[in-house]
Amino acid sequence: MFYVNTTWKHENEINEKQMQQLLASFKGTNPNVREVHWWKVDNFTHGALVIYKSEKGYIESKEIHKKAREESSKEVSTTLIREEVGNQLAFLENN
Repeated sequence: MFYVNTTWKHENEINEKQMQQLLASFKGTNPNVREVHWWKVDNFTHGALVIYKSEKGYIESKEIHKKAREESSKEVSTTLIREEVGNQLAFLENN
């Protein structure tokens, strides 16, 4: 799997319901994406993790990902603070 981890600064205080609706609107738009997680860091910052099925899928999806970022950034007035990308090294799951 391939991961894209980002942190976003919001111009306005985070509206959790709006964020949930926005993320839900992306469901099914990219077949290379396995999961997307957004979390609140503080009232004006959120983190995001996009898990791709493979690095190849990430590369194939760059334009889709860019468009989704532009749309969501406009929708909730955010600015990208940082981005980290890479292949999975290890995985632990506790059920």
